[in-house]
Amino acid sequence: METNTDPIINMPTGYCSVSSPVSSPKLTQSTQKIGRRVSGKPWKSPKTATRRSQLPRSLRKSWDDRLKEREEKEATKLLEQKLKDEVASEKKRKREIALKKKQALEEKERLEKLAALRLQKKQGRSSKK
Repeated sequence: METNTDPIINMPTGYCSVSSPVSSPKLTQSTQKIGRRVSGKPWKSPKTATRRSQLPRSLRKSWDDRLKEREEKEATKLLEQKLKDEVASEKKRKREIALKKKQALEEKERLEKLAALRLQKKQGRSSKK
């Protein structure tokens, strides 16, 4: 058996199921990719989480304050959506009323035309006798 050890794993190479030349490049490639940008734009710095402890005291807000603000925003959004829905439903209702009036007017005109045609036919028959 070999007594050489793999420098990355620190195990004797005889015990390792994968040969050491294949495993070491994969490990080094993955460690090099950690610091790289996925987009391939090396001039862009990676984003980090906001550190609230570095903000000035006047801008810091407690968790409760942030929760209250979030709830207020959600409430205003709900109210705004409700008002928008009311306006939209009113528009839809007016549109339906106008459409019904238009259909009724068209139906009335159609019936008048039919009545006029019937009258002409009736007068035409009576004049022939």
